[in-house]
Amino acid sequence: MKNKLTVLIVVISFLLVAGSVFGLDLVKPKTIKVDKNINDWTGTPPSQENTSCVSQSEFIWKDAKGDDTGNGKYYYPANQELARGADLLEFRVTYDAKNVYFLIKSTRPGVWWAPFKLIGIHKVGQKGGLSFFPQGDSDSLDATTGAFGELRVSDDLGLHCTIAIAGTYKGFIWDENGKLIARKIGEISDTKGFMVDDDKWTAIEVAVPIAIIGNPAGQTWKVIVGIGQEENGHLREVYEEGNEWHGGGGEGKDNEDGVDPDIYDLASPSQEIQEKELASYTDNGTPGDIASFACITESFVTIYFAK
Repeated sequence: MKNKLTVLIVVISFLLVAGSVFGLDLVKPKTIKVDKNINDWTGTPPSQENTSCVSQSEFIWKDAKGDDTGNGKYYYPANQELARGADLLEFRVTYDAKNVYFLIKSTRPGVWWAPFKLIGIHKVGQKGGLSFFPQGDSDSLDATTGAFGELRVSDDLGLHCTIAIAGTYKGFIWDENGKLIARKIGEISDTKGFMVDDDKWTAIEVAVPIAIIGNPAGQTWKVIVGIGQEENGHLREVYEEGNEWHGGGGEGKDNEDGVDPDIYDLASPSQEIQEKELASYTDNGTPGDIASFACITESFVTIYFAK
């Protein structure tokens, strides 16, 4: 009788744990309108910073305030209109039969240049994936080619989809081979269904058609979220010594376009881990050398989608 009771307790405990992992924490379908109004994102964020929850069919990550320090030394440009705005506050995800929806909240900058956001998606169990963030080439002023983001990922976080959001309405999407597969720049040639819009600059919501990003139902995604300052559709360079238009705390004066990442904040388990990862680049590495980029290994969120 005692053994049967023990088995029963173990089974009940397992079911409770399984219910928590596979039930309460699953993101279920929900439709969002990308329309400059985020009131349809109704979930309640977790009470603790640097933690996540699922509420009202939304995955919600609450990031720590004031951790927009990059490698631990980064600081903002002297111009007051650029003196803030790259502190990630919240990241949300949900989906329906047509789209995957994202919401990113951040501190508000001045009257210019809403922050630049990067979203890298690794689909657990899927092979391949890009080893770095494709984020544009500053020399050619082309926001669609190159690796100007200067950020790579560990082998187990290969990027199957990368989304870049510039300003308040522009967006680009690359596939696992680094090929540009969608864009939104306010022209007639924009990819149908790919939507980007802001709510008072402090929040950006995005809709990506499942035909582009893939159906997440029943999948587990590991998602890397980074935020920096924007310039001409790119991440604004961080210099060693900041000036009116560029922040400081990065590489030396002789290598201002080097391999230090231009990311001020990540969705990371802690500020210490974030700073360690963003400082993991090779000092004075050759510009464009992916092996010298800072490497993300722990700074990501894990999202479980319902079938």
